[in-house]
Amino acid sequence: MNNKIKVAAYCRVSTDMEDQLHSLSAQIKYFTEYISDHIGWELIEVYYDEGITGTSVKKRDGFNRMICDCENGKINLILTKEVSRFARNTVDTLCFTRKLSALGIGVIFMNDGIDTRDKDGELRLTIMASIAQEESRKVSERVKWGIRRQMENGWVYGYSAMLGFRVNNGKLEIVPDEAEIVKRIFNSYVYEGKGCHTIANELNADGLFTVRGKMWREDGVCRILKNDKYVGDLTQWKHYSTDFLSKRVLQNNGDNPDVPLITIKNHHEGIISREVWDLAQKQIFERGQLAREGRKYSKHYWFSSKVFCGKCGYSYNVSGQTSREKRPLRCVNRAKYGSTPRVDANGAEVGCDSKSINETVLAFCMKYILEHIQLTRTSITERLMSNIAIMQQNEPAVNTQPLKDEIENLTKKKRKAIDLMLDELISKEDLKQQTEYYDSEIARLTEQISASQNISETHRKQLEAIRNYIAQVNRTAEIDTDSTKIYGELLKKVVVHKEGVTDFYLTCVPFGFRMNYHIHRYNRGHLLEVLVDKCEVIS
Repeated sequence: MNNKIKVAAYCRVSTDMEDQLHSLSAQIKYFTEYISDHIGWELIEVYYDEGITGTSVKKRDGFNRMICDCENGKINLILTKEVSRFARNTVDTLCFTRKLSALGIGVIFMNDGIDTRDKDGELRLTIMASIAQEESRKVSERVKWGIRRQMENGWVYGYSAMLGFRVNNGKLEIVPDEAEIVKRIFNSYVYEGKGCHTIANELNADGLFTVRGKMWREDGVCRILKNDKYVGDLTQWKHYSTDFLSKRVLQNNGDNPDVPLITIKNHHEGIISREVWDLAQKQIFERGQLAREGRKYSKHYWFSSKVFCGKCGYSYNVSGQTSREKRPLRCVNRAKYGSTPRVDANGAEVGCDSKSINETVLAFCMKYILEHIQLTRTSITERLMSNIAIMQQNEPAVNTQPLKDEIENLTKKKRKAIDLMLDELISKEDLKQQTEYYDSEIARLTEQISASQNISETHRKQLEAIRNYIAQVNRTAEIDTDSTKIYGELLKKVVVHKEGVTDFYLTCVPFGFRMNYHIHRYNRGHLLEVLVDKCEVIS
């Protein structure tokens, strides 16, 4: 008959770092040998958890399996290193040790000298468990404080799988191929007036997947449009744990002074421009407003979401008529608040006295501009080529090798100064002064190298953009200047300043066109024709 005490051991490390895992293997080896060396003890198993916090037992599979084996009568005694390894939650510690005691199972905390089978075992355990829990709280506060300081200094946490970016040593670096998908999403939303659902379907149809290799969904597109990292800003601490024990995670709305949202403007190089970002956020709000009012946004026309008021900045929407000849666009601000600009009770500027514009005018101007580009594309190409030559002349490539050589030279001098101090040829104070000087010079040269590299990268992107414009201008020779579909693809933005003065911005050239025109009407206001007085290029 086997009268041996059935003994198990429990080990845990809270991180999966290599040194911690080595510690775990050492603990397992120690307990295996320790239990095996005791006559009258039978080793059941050394249970363990790795990379798991001790403040909760919910995700500790090894611990929970051990408790289950206890309930099934497989274990008589448990050994563990110390209270903090068993649990850092006082309630959990007492709950489980009492549960085990009720089953006739004792727990020995070896480093703390506590055996729950002793009369004063629970008292001593309560004290040690409370100390372990308080230490866990302090560690949590220290870690949280350190993370907050690093966030305020611009260190990027998380985002290991974010479309268009990768985090490398706390910095966001652009992934060019993925960045093109991001640009496409913003352009489709802002300039083509498409919704998130439509954009997701088009990406899936073209065989483009999310950063995790999944099919696109509407909510995924929406998250990208609202993520300020794509414009170069960084907002962190968007979610936080309520406390170190429950670790319940809540969304941070910025209303908790203990866990403020940490935002840094122009933190890194963005994928989209500030102009595109602002337009996207404005459209998100306006489309959301339509939904809240029970109306659904849809892209009915080639100019949808691309026409804006030059006076108040609000968008122009189609108003009333269905036929192209009668279809006017009016400023949303004027349509909602009237033609008298004023400040309302909430301090907001409302009302606008801008004039309407007709779809036929927009179409005529687009046709005129595209024909103008076709006729003058040679001179436009020459102008763009001239810009390339000017950039190459004014921003020549910078040779950073001499700066790197100087840094290496200073580093050698720094090492030599240390040797001189060790040989007692200079004092520690002299060494401190010399190393501070060398460090400041190295930092200055490093900044020069970084600035030079940034200039070179900016230069490269500018050249690439201009070459792309040249290719697009040359392609306009083959397009149909009467196609509203083409208008929708090429139109980037329209700004209506006043009746007869409107700016047009296209995707194929890096400048706009200011159209000065007047119109002749007949038959009760029907549009007869549009006469262009002047078409000038604007920046």
